[in-house]
Amino acid sequence: MPFALERKYPHADRAWIWQFVFPSPSRSRDPRSGIVRRHHLHESGLQKTLKQAVRAAQIDKRVGCYTLGEF
Repeated sequence: MPFALERKYPHADRAWIWQFVFPSPSRSRDPRSGIVRRHHLHESGLQKTLKQAVRAAQIDKRVGCYTLGEF
């Protein structure tokens, strides 16, 4: 959590709304605090995976991550 938000919402690390839906498989060290944490996946990784799934499902329409928000 960014510095100011961490002070404002001390229990946010346990709240669902602040959790990553697509967490990264690897962890990295926070340069400010030194704590090892898991961050989110880069958007290009999600886009690549979605593209492969669309091909495998043989969907002939244009599909992007924005499409998921329409359901």
